[in-house]
Amino acid sequence: MISFLSVREICRGISNKNTLYTFLFVLLHQSSIAFSIFASVMVSGYILEINQYYEALKLWVFLYIVAMILPHIIGYFSDVYKEKWLSESLSRFWQSATTRYQSCTDSRTVDHTLGVYVSQGKSAISDFIGYAFWGMSSGLNFFLSLLMITAFIDWRFFVSVMISVLLILGFNKTISSHLEKNAVTTHKAGSSLTSTLSTIHDNVHFGSSVNALAYQTRFEEGKAKYLGLRIKEAVFRYKALLVSSLLALAPTSCVLLFIFTSSSVPMEVKVASIVNLTRIYHLLNSASDIVSLLISFPSIKGQLSVMTCFSKRKSLYQPQWNIAILKDNESVDTVNLTQAQEGRFRVVGENGSGKTSFLRHLCAKNDYLYFNPSKRLLWPWDDSAILSDGMYSAKSIQWLLENSSGHLILDEWDAFLDLENTKKIGALIDSYADSRVIIEVRQ
Repeated sequence: MISFLSVREICRGISNKNTLYTFLFVLLHQSSIAFSIFASVMVSGYILEINQYYEALKLWVFLYIVAMILPHIIGYFSDVYKEKWLSESLSRFWQSATTRYQSCTDSRTVDHTLGVYVSQGKSAISDFIGYAFWGMSSGLNFFLSLLMITAFIDWRFFVSVMISVLLILGFNKTISSHLEKNAVTTHKAGSSLTSTLSTIHDNVHFGSSVNALAYQTRFEEGKAKYLGLRIKEAVFRYKALLVSSLLALAPTSCVLLFIFTSSSVPMEVKVASIVNLTRIYHLLNSASDIVSLLISFPSIKGQLSVMTCFSKRKSLYQPQWNIAILKDNESVDTVNLTQAQEGRFRVVGENGSGKTSFLRHLCAKNDYLYFNPSKRLLWPWDDSAILSDGMYSAKSIQWLLENSSGHLILDEWDAFLDLENTKKIGALIDSYADSRVIIEVRQ
């Protein structure tokens, strides 16, 4: 189960054994790449004295080729375990969020929590795992390759890369809070839009043009807000990435120019630099990736922080009602109702008197079964989508009477039934009221 109390707890909850396996394969992957740099340096050294070290050259060429091929094979396993990591994390998220959904939401309103549950949570976890995988690959590639290049080619590369990193860290520090704020705002707008989108079916199929127009208006407002914020966030982020890339490339490019133009640099260093020129610039790409990771961190953190909505508790609602409870046309109180073992009770009151609020209150306090035909819900029997409202009502009530026990609440159960079916279901309710408590509100 995932604890949604903080981003740290969320990260801990979506980590599993596949996280470790993914890291180990990424480590092997990047280690083989680092070894290829060492092998290429050995090859470049032996090429300068090929007549004397021809046999050693053949060995190191073979090892260099193997080191170039091996990462692709190992990469297959790291990709597979990354997907396993993602699948298990999503399973934990959906299970944990489903368990907590009732306690952190209010039945009277739909907020962005539904959007997080339906779509944004999955997106945030997918982005986080992609970010973590990217971080593992880029981080190990950067440090292992930098170690090899510094140790076996030229120490100046280490200095230039560290200068780039310091420049980028300073730049990142100035913009991180703005990036995180943009990410949180954008994802909340996305969650709200998702909640609105999820209402299209009922408003289009079961409403009139008024409902469809109301949906269209909210959809257009939510869409414009979300897409506008998304573009704004992306433009700012890509500007930051451009500046950071230039900061990463400049110092090391200067070092390369110095090495190739200076007569004081040994020929073997120049040859090794030429052979590893692609690796050196790939190292700069890795440095840029490290910067991108740092810049993207507030955005990823912001996405995950949206999921903390599952840790909140819905606000306490004190329902008010002005109703009467009748049994055999005689008034009874709530105590007698909750202590009864059988009988048919009817809750009566004017419109707006709080009949449904009272019934929902009883359910929350006593874990009673509740049915209202205005809500199409999932049932153990076949799909109810093909049934009319009346058929759905009759079948649901009949199933509850025949396959459940304990107190049963039927809220306006006759709303969609014709006279004949109302009498039929009413007689069925009477027969079961001899052995259980049935509480009803009638039309």
